[in-house]
Amino acid sequence: MGVRAAALVLALVALGCAKKGTVAAEPARLKVVTSPPNASVYIDGHYFGRATVLAAEPKALAPGVHLMTVQAEDHFPHDMELSLPAGETTVTVELRPIPP
Repeated sequence: MGVRAAALVLALVALGCAKKGTVAAEPARLKVVTSPPNASVYIDGHYFGRATVLAAEPKALAPGVHLMTVQAEDHFPHDMELSLPAGETTVTVELRPIPP
C-alpha cells in the first residue's frame, strides 16, 4: 500500500510540474471611450471602471462573450454584448441624453 501511495504522489507531482511549463492564454484588454467621458462601465453586471480611466488604461479580462453596460447621469444606459478576442479591443459608445 505504501508503494502505491508513493507512486500516486510521484505521478501527481510530475503532472503538476508539466502544467507549470504551459503558456497561459493572453487576456482580452478592454479600452472604452464614451460620450460623456465620465460614464460608468459594468461588465457582466459588475462595476468595471470609469470610462475616463479605461480609455487611458485598458483593463484585462477573460476573452469571450461579455455583457457591457455603460451609464451616465442624465443619459439613457446602453447595453452591448461583446465578443472579446485576446489582445486589446476599443469600444466607443455615445450615450443619448434624457430629454428634459
